[in-house]
Amino acid sequence: MLKDIAEYLLKGIYDVAIAFDSEFQGKEDIVTYPLYKGRYCAAVSHPHPLFHHESIAKEELYEHPLVMLIATAIGNAYHLMIKHAIEDGYQPNILRTADDVESELFYIITENLIGFFPDNYQLAYLQDKVRVIPLDDSHHTFAIEAGYLKNNTNPALPSFLQQIQIGFSNRP
Repeated sequence: MLKDIAEYLLKGIYDVAIAFDSEFQGKEDIVTYPLYKGRYCAAVSHPHPLFHHESIAKEELYEHPLVMLIATAIGNAYHLMIKHAIEDGYQPNILRTADDVESELFYIITENLIGFFPDNYQLAYLQDKVRVIPLDDSHHTFAIEAGYLKNNTNPALPSFLQQIQIGFSNRP
């Protein structure tokens, strides 16, 4: 689970981990290597009134109930989302929580809730049912980073980091 990544790095279970930046924040023994920076978008189902918008203003976003992945699954990202909403000037109305992305998508479709997804998330099999729509002027941003311990002496690390950077920069 995302919430365990920093702990597993610190315990030496992982040599390198790729995760959202929120999981590495405040971990002084973990060095991070940026791979991608982006914005969170609203995921809405086809009957939702915002489905045909090209972008969504934060005023419109917070008029609707939300679904979020639970904090025990996504770790610090849950609390960071609430912090970003408050920075936007709103208290989010989180009507449901979900254990995994598939359950979150289920609630988006069946209960017409709004979810948050990274701007680079690929909805390959639900494109006609769910759209990922950019948010206007919002604090909902993220970075994807590789994290590793400061004292990591694995000689393959520099080459590995270079290869994953190339992989992220070549993504559509």
